[in-house]
Amino acid sequence: MTPTETGASSAVRIAEVIGDLPAMPHIAAQVLEKLSDDDSTPKEINQLITKDQALAAMVLKVANSPFYGASRSIATLNDAVMFMGFEAIRSLIMTAVLKSMYSKVGLAEKLLWEHSVGCGLAARKIADEVRYPQKDEAYLAGLMHDVGKTALFLHDPEAMLKIMESVYNEGLDFFNAEKRRFGFTHARVGGAIANKWRFTSGIEEAIANHHQPELARSSAALAHIVNAANSICHKLEVGPTRKPDLDIDRVKSIKALGLNPERIEKILVALKEALQADPATL
Repeated sequence: MTPTETGASSAVRIAEVIGDLPAMPHIAAQVLEKLSDDDSTPKEINQLITKDQALAAMVLKVANSPFYGASRSIATLNDAVMFMGFEAIRSLIMTAVLKSMYSKVGLAEKLLWEHSVGCGLAARKIADEVRYPQKDEAYLAGLMHDVGKTALFLHDPEAMLKIMESVYNEGLDFFNAEKRRFGFTHARVGGAIANKWRFTSGIEEAIANHHQPELARSSAALAHIVNAANSICHKLEVGPTRKPDLDIDRVKSIKALGLNPERIEKILVALKEALQADPATL
């Protein structure tokens, strides 16, 4: 896909090749919509989450995990929602949705899932370091940046497994391999999914342009955060793309965000610790 190709033509091409894009699970969509309503109450959020037993169990498990450090056992979902807060619940919902999607991929699940969570956590750490005000938005964009790979795996697992083997064993990159095979990349598919799921234009563009952040118009900073997080995960070998010798200082988004070597090292250390402690990785 060329940088000049429009979003509309991208969507048409994607639909022609892989058909319908995955829909947001019904209950999750309702919860996210309610979380976006300033007048919503914890009780209303609780009533929606209880309609999905697996989701309710996950919220309770995470609320009681050492990561959140509750001083007492949290026994009810309503208490968990109040304790964690709406932003944490939003991130947890999307983590659950994405993990459910990756569970359908098969053998590639572990590497793709680890990379998605790692990129989400790295994006949050970078956002904190550069004082980007919407840390939850950064986490969601990082977490979902490769959701297009899942859609492509579900559509053509044989082709994607061959691409993934080349990436893992030969050091090739998904971006160019997908363009040769499909005529577009997972980034464009992911942007189309974000649009269908009604995410903000900033998140949609960050996902669609995470390999070309300079093309993002709504929020260039967010696209650069996701690109930088992706590079950091490659450096730390989190996921199928492993580039331990990558010179992070030379990554275009690292420069655009004004991150010097000391701050980069701080982020690398924080990410390693977060991957060991964050309940989203369980």
